[in-house]
Amino acid sequence: MDKAPYQKLLSTGQIALGFILSFGMFLFMSFALRPFTYSPDPLVAQFQACIAAVPISTTFWLACNMFMIVLSDQKKQKRAKA
Repeated sequence: MDKAPYQKLLSTGQIALGFILSFGMFLFMSFALRPFTYSPDPLVAQFQACIAAVPISTTFWLACNMFMIVLSDQKKQKRAKA
């Protein structure tokens, strides 16, 4: 089955960049959220911070992918006009 032109907007490098940035955001938020947990035990506090960092990094991943799709589509349209 042939792919439509709009189905291939992101390259594998852009997808990998999104995963790397999202993993970095997860690590940053898991350490940044540790002081805001309710447990005095450091291991449980880190676990709670990691659980809280998952939706934040997932939202960052979605926003990063949407940004890269819009940017690559704009570049593609600019090349088609020129």
